[in-house]
Amino acid sequence: MPTEEQLNTGYRLFKEKFSPEKLKTLDGKLLLDTLFNLGNRDSLVYWLEFKNHDDFQTTTYGSISGDSAYKFIIFKRNSDGVWMTGSSQKPEELTEEEAITKARSVRDNLVRGSEILESLVNKEDVAESEYIQLQTEFDNNLDFNMNSLGWVHKYYHMIYPDKIDNFHNKDWQKNALIKLQVKPVTPEGLYSLSGQLILLSDELGIHINQLTQSINEIYGAPHHYIRIGTTAGSKSYWEEMYAEGYVSIGWPELGDLNRFEDTKITEMKAEIKKIYEEHYTQTPQVIGRWTSQVTAFLTRLKKGTIVIAADGGQVLGIGKITGNYQYREEKDFPHTIETEWLQTPRQKLPNSSEGLQTTVYTMKNVENLLEIEKWLSNQDQQPIRPNPPEKLDSLTGVASKIEKILKRKKQVILYGPPGTGKTYHAEKTSYELSARQLYNKRFDQLTQQERQTITGTAQKRGTVRMCTFHPSYGYEDFLEGIKPQVVNQATLFELRDGIFKSVCTDATNNPGKNYYLLIDEINRGDISRIFGELITSIEWNKRGKEVLLPLSNQVFTVPENVYIIGTMNTADRSIALLDVALRRRFGFIELLTDYHLLEDISIKNLPLGEWLKELNLRIIKKLGQDARNLQIGHSYFLEGEKPIVSPNKFKQVIEEDIIPLIEEYCYGDYALISEILGSGIVDLKNKTIKEDLFEDENIETLLNALLDPTPELFTLTANDDHIEDDGAEETEESMAD
Repeated sequence: MPTEEQLNTGYRLFKEKFSPEKLKTLDGKLLLDTLFNLGNRDSLVYWLEFKNHDDFQTTTYGSISGDSAYKFIIFKRNSDGVWMTGSSQKPEELTEEEAITKARSVRDNLVRGSEILESLVNKEDVAESEYIQLQTEFDNNLDFNMNSLGWVHKYYHMIYPDKIDNFHNKDWQKNALIKLQVKPVTPEGLYSLSGQLILLSDELGIHINQLTQSINEIYGAPHHYIRIGTTAGSKSYWEEMYAEGYVSIGWPELGDLNRFEDTKITEMKAEIKKIYEEHYTQTPQVIGRWTSQVTAFLTRLKKGTIVIAADGGQVLGIGKITGNYQYREEKDFPHTIETEWLQTPRQKLPNSSEGLQTTVYTMKNVENLLEIEKWLSNQDQQPIRPNPPEKLDSLTGVASKIEKILKRKKQVILYGPPGTGKTYHAEKTSYELSARQLYNKRFDQLTQQERQTITGTAQKRGTVRMCTFHPSYGYEDFLEGIKPQVVNQATLFELRDGIFKSVCTDATNNPGKNYYLLIDEINRGDISRIFGELITSIEWNKRGKEVLLPLSNQVFTVPENVYIIGTMNTADRSIALLDVALRRRFGFIELLTDYHLLEDISIKNLPLGEWLKELNLRIIKKLGQDARNLQIGHSYFLEGEKPIVSPNKFKQVIEEDIIPLIEEYCYGDYALISEILGSGIVDLKNKTIKEDLFEDENIETLLNALLDPTPELFTLTANDDHIEDDGAEETEESMAD
């Protein structure tokens, strides 16, 4: 947490450059460039969103990231230098003169707002009512919707840090107040809510930045409060939800909604609506509302969301979402999401009619939200630990794809660039499949002893085994071979089984168990020499066919219950170069960098997922036709299954993993390395990497150097495919309640 001295240094530097008095002196091209040119790293908008200097780290003063550059009212398009205004849906190009005229108007509004703020709240003993008046004045006197823009709010915070808070988003302000069980004032605006937070910080005797950072650390980001109906007709499903640890909704005719995982929301809504129309005779309005409710169930109930299970006006339980959507075909309410039930109040909310006759409803009534937080703060009742579900949910994502190919072909190869999780998915999926087949449990539900039957121990091999191919790996390692052994100082030779033969022997002796052999780096071995005559026997329709092994002269078969999962790094070798016979007998799954795993993760001012995506785009652009296979995978930036968040660990990954990999790709061409990593990373004159960047005290400089090729991150794209609140909130009829 920064000290007040550090904070004040940043405020002083900002005011020296962008105070209202300074803005008044600007005009023409200088006005445009100083206020609105994101490409100018000394511009107002750059300082507000990206500036990261030893004496000024912009995120310390609150983030305004997200949305597109249209939020700045006017900006210079990066691709061609044209000035733009409007919105991402209705973009409008401006001539330079038009841009200057608009810039003057925005500047004048900023100055006018500063004057209003000076007159109302920049004084001692300011009252809550004066902040409400400030909000009204801004609503009535600021053009371009500037009364609700986060960057404008941040500008006023930088100029008046003791009078305006550093939450530049109304949702964050409301979340903070509700978590603190303070009723937000009306009208709810950035500046009226700001007043409540400022007065709280004054009352506590701490700087507003320290208050907001503490709130973030304790309560986290804002989340939805979702009311879920628990009945269909006269039947209640609450006890089932409570006992099995999930929240659920009906409409089984919709089927497994996992199929919409990679589908645009508009397309998903269209298909759901079509299914409703085939099964129900309700009006288009009702079907439209149902569609929006199901969409909200899938998209809003993320981990951390608070759910309120209700029967009419009575709240039966309050829980927190802890898992992802699962389809339970055997249930009447088959669409489920794992939930930790925290409280069971069995009471009514102050406004108990909110959300009635609706299956999925986003609660907004402030009195109700305050009461929910009051119940949650009651520590007398311990969290309820539900029993494990009786029937397992289907696998999803990569694991589901692996499972389907193994059922069809018995063997699969996961291929892709380095760091894309190939070995991770091979191992995790084989453990999961084995746990389900042996114990009808998820792997994470197994006891230590049960896990060891799968993973094996030093004394006993498990049902999942692993080997790694390399250039010297041979038939004798894989199937059988003659190996030397020293006995009584004499060298003897004996026939030994290889890993695949031992797996097949155990599988033959235990036909009720499935066995999985993981072959890491399968492309690094000489496939024809390693598999030999088995290349035919492993084929799914040749299983059980007898072959005579040349060394032992034994009859050998590959049983039905043996499955092979291989991995290959396409940076080393293309699929096209694999043995043709092998390619025919294996299914293939390509794994590329999964940027979603790094979504919303920032290393200080560096948005990890977006930065990695841009880095890979430069690799593809600069390294030629095979560059798709040379991208940097997400796994480099994970610890276990979680993204790294420590700047020092990120620095270590860059220094020890990413830079050596790119140096290898570029064959020591430091000009090319500079184009990919950024000129701030490379010392072109001495043809070396700037090692001093990796000193602990230079982490900010390193991050700036990595961001240098793409300073516009997060400002030039917008997510326009979103859910509108209204559709999921109001309905007359429902499958629940």
